[in-house]
Amino acid sequence: MKEKLREILARSAQKWAPLPPFEIERPKVKEHGELSTNLAMILAKTAKRNPKEVAQEIVSSLNDPEGIVESVTVAGGGFLNFVLKKSAWQKSLREIISQGEKFGYADEGKGKKVVVEFVSANPTGPLHIGNARGGPLGDVMTRLLEMTGHQVTREYYINDVGGQIDKLGESLLHWIRNEGNESATPPEGYQGEYVRELARIAMEKLGDKIPGNEKEAALVLGQFGIDQMLKEIRENCEEMGIRFDSWIHEEDILKKETPAILDSLKNKNVTIEKEGAVWLASQDEFLKDRECVLIRSDGRPTYFANDIAYHVGKYKRGFDRIINVWGSNHHGHVPRIQAAMKCLDYDPDKIETVLYQYVRVKRGESAVKMSKRGGTFVTAREVLDEVGRDAFRFFLLMRAPESHLDFDLELAKRHTQENPVYYVQYAHARLAAIFRKAKEMGILESEGEGVRLALLDLEEEIEMIRMIREYPEEVERAASRLEPHRIPHYLLELTKLFQSYYTKAKEDPRYKVLSGDIDTSQAKMYLCRALKLTLSQGLKLMGISAPDVMVQETTED
Repeated sequence: MKEKLREILARSAQKWAPLPPFEIERPKVKEHGELSTNLAMILAKTAKRNPKEVAQEIVSSLNDPEGIVESVTVAGGGFLNFVLKKSAWQKSLREIISQGEKFGYADEGKGKKVVVEFVSANPTGPLHIGNARGGPLGDVMTRLLEMTGHQVTREYYINDVGGQIDKLGESLLHWIRNEGNESATPPEGYQGEYVRELARIAMEKLGDKIPGNEKEAALVLGQFGIDQMLKEIRENCEEMGIRFDSWIHEEDILKKETPAILDSLKNKNVTIEKEGAVWLASQDEFLKDRECVLIRSDGRPTYFANDIAYHVGKYKRGFDRIINVWGSNHHGHVPRIQAAMKCLDYDPDKIETVLYQYVRVKRGESAVKMSKRGGTFVTAREVLDEVGRDAFRFFLLMRAPESHLDFDLELAKRHTQENPVYYVQYAHARLAAIFRKAKEMGILESEGEGVRLALLDLEEEIEMIRMIREYPEEVERAASRLEPHRIPHYLLELTKLFQSYYTKAKEDPRYKVLSGDIDTSQAKMYLCRALKLTLSQGLKLMGISAPDVMVQETTED
């Protein structure tokens, strides 16, 4: 409906053509109408005129050939507030139904290539719930971008070089040498039962292949541990419903790309040598006089150096947008990478980084303590096994990335409408049940022009249609701003409207979907079909199932 109103405004303000960009939004205050625009304010600013006068001129020239506008008023500051005719909203249902599973898709990003790097957890231990938050976030970002026409590559960057590998190997070697000695003091390296598990697996699979030399043994065991953990992380991601198009190894970057990048930085005179190390020391505004080590004093390139090479590779692969979904502990790494890109003559603004905060796992009001297997953290596998994929994804997507998140295990498992994912899924199942009951009653769905949509005249019905119409806009907004949390919030609001409408039928027959009046039943079923389609599309976008049948713990209908 916004596009139709935009066309009306373009015709009504031809004297100011070509029109500058302007907004059409739904007012926060219901009394201000259904749709509002700042067009008059923008035109008035350019023409140096009174916004209200410009608004009145647009109103007096209103060109609405379809007759969809019920009323228009000029509000304070020059806002134009519109109320559309019920018939306009009612007829718009046909457009939604005709789109089917393409409802919500757009082509704003057509022809643009995007790479999204997410999860990228160190493979030195199990995937923990903190890292796992980046999984659904990154995954739904890629889905949103694809829905808006982008060509997306999903990428996982594997940190498989450096001292962390040595430390893991030393930790495994410690437990191999102390096999059966449960009272042995854990080493300073990696902690948790998973380290002992890895040591046992290493003894079973490697056996005599473990070198006698301690240093060589640690190297072999470190690589073995990394391979085992990476296999487990891959499995965890698959169980979360996450796939990657490419897995990039830091080791490959180090061997093939890093040396040339370091030479380029030196040739651009943005490095200095001190304390036996090589530093990036650009006076760029991103660094703000900070210096970053590129090559350690022992001659080994740092993670930072390899990450520079990795990001340069993204530019060379021709991506229009480079998106990183990282934990908040990487906040200092963002300006360093941007500074390095600028030093190498790449546009640093092409990199978009979403930083997400930590997750606290709770059971009711009590925080869940670290797991025995993880040692210092709660593993993603534990949470996933306890609550299932749907709740796991929904709960991790509900809050904005920059907000800390409490994950309540008990709430996530509850089969009641207090549980947000269950609440939305149950609404979808309830809509499916309406169509099964209609079939039992012999009420057939009517198609196209055969549906008397004018019978959908209750205010709640028009409100639901308005909100259904907003779904494609919400998808576009979530995609452009990289804000996946908008989708679960939208679905919860739409579900709330439907559940309230459905419940009113117990007291007021006007709200009953199926009745003896076939025409009214078919009109309401058409609305229910659009509701079911929207909930299904939204859940699918979130990687969550949309069941047609569900059980409930309470006795509520």
